[in-house]
Amino acid sequence: MKHSAMYIISGIGALVLFVAFLFYTSAPVNLVGWFKLSDLLTIIGGLMFIIPFYIVSVRRKMRDNAPNPWAWQYLPVIGMVLMVIGLIFPNGKLTVGVIDLCDVLYLFGCVFMLMIFVYPFGSVNEEMLESDVDERVDDDARQ
Repeated sequence: MKHSAMYIISGIGALVLFVAFLFYTSAPVNLVGWFKLSDLLTIIGGLMFIIPFYIVSVRRKMRDNAPNPWAWQYLPVIGMVLMVIGLIFPNGKLTVGVIDLCDVLYLFGCVFMLMIFVYPFGSVNEEMLESDVDERVDDDARQ
């Protein structure tokens, strides 16, 4: 129940993403130039979905004093910005060779946002250490 509000917001974001998917497969509704309603809903729903996970991740990693805070605090934010910029750019207009620039931005955005779900390497899980110590103390007490 501690993070229930964040999970509710994330769930609403997932529903908005589903509605954006439904709009994406139907006839495009242009808001401004090439910017479509499905793009706007994807941005809003995606941010509503991912930001609660980001907040919980940062709180947990700060509590555990995880190493390299710049990586797990700032890279996901940069990834979110890259995804939003990638959604704003029109498909097929800006290309790098044969690849659309928006696809490159999506790729880097997703890679940077992985830091939300991956715990930093080289960190120690205190719960595992505590359980190992408790097991060893119990084994020593039995002997």
